[in-house]
Amino acid sequence: MSHTIKLNEELGVIVLRAKRSMDVVEIKTAFEEMVHLPGFREGLSLVVDFRGSETPVSGPEVRRLAEYARRADAKWGTTKWAFLASADTAYGLSRIFMALTSEHQVETHVFRTLADANGWLGLGVNVDEILVRTPD
Repeated sequence: MSHTIKLNEELGVIVLRAKRSMDVVEIKTAFEEMVHLPGFREGLSLVVDFRGSETPVSGPEVRRLAEYARRADAKWGTTKWAFLASADTAYGLSRIFMALTSEHQVETHVFRTLADANGWLGLGVNVDEILVRTPD
């Protein structure tokens, strides 16, 4: 697998780290893994760190991921997902996903840097601290 998923129950957040290239199949698999983690519950936040990978996903595949996210929306409840994407392609695709899911319970936002993301999740802990406190 080219990703890791860890639940930090203390902070109420799941961290998905992409280690290498993740295609649409692996992204969907990762989303399925998250909702089946022991301790998963409605209202958890999510940090998706794409900074260490490339994501060869097309526009139509992003639409399919957004549709999949709509079906999974009820499992997550009202919460926030922060995407970290420094590469232009991953950033742009995440922005498209953000637009396509704007009506979902889950609010998504994409950031290029940790500093930009800090504070957005509203957990009282900056994203850089979340990543440190949620090791692979």
